[in-house]
Amino acid sequence: MKKIAVIHTTPVTIPTLKKLLDTAAGQGEAVEVVNLLDDSMLPEINREGQITEGVKYRLNSLLLLAQTTGADAILCACSSIGGLAEEGRAIVNIPVFRIDEPMAGLAAGYTRVGVAATLQSTIHPTTALIRRKAEEAGRAETLVLNSLVIENAGSLLAEGREAEYDRMVGDKLKALLAENEVVVLAQASMARAVENWPEEEKKRCLTSPVSGTEAVCAWLKQR
Repeated sequence: MKKIAVIHTTPVTIPTLKKLLDTAAGQGEAVEVVNLLDDSMLPEINREGQITEGVKYRLNSLLLLAQTTGADAILCACSSIGGLAEEGRAIVNIPVFRIDEPMAGLAAGYTRVGVAATLQSTIHPTTALIRRKAEEAGRAETLVLNSLVIENAGSLLAEGREAEYDRMVGDKLKALLAENEVVVLAQASMARAVENWPEEEKKRCLTSPVSGTEAVCAWLKQR
């Protein structure tokens, strides 16, 4: 049985990604998921306005801890620390996947792209990744990014006010979608806000959970 260690910065993503990894593994295939959670990193990043040395140290510690579980691969479920996770590839002997990397690659294929987040700390890493993917594809000159931080939405989800969260985030996403070809949901937890949308609108919202879990499972199947 293949094993995936998933690094989370919020407990919200744990059940969702477990379900998606099981689906991506395919019928008749089993995948063991080990969840590693540190919910102190995002508050610290947002409080300090930058990724601190403490956050970097704790993420590197989690990467090393994930390796000791015997995992075949590591999936970083948080876009805010995705760049750190890439740097951390140098200290472990197993692949480290960013959950938002496949999504960013898809976004780079469009011209007008909206990027939405509920945390300020997530906007820059996501837009930087999309721009990098556009540069790799030779499309950097034509890419136009429009960013939006949906203030106070995260606290609603933390307080269990899920319907209010879905409504607030959904309304903001629809407005952003009206001005762009696609909208990137910069945090995995935001995908819930578009689950019940009409298919035509939903497919224009690029989310990281499905494409990110499919990417790591596709790699495991090739081993």
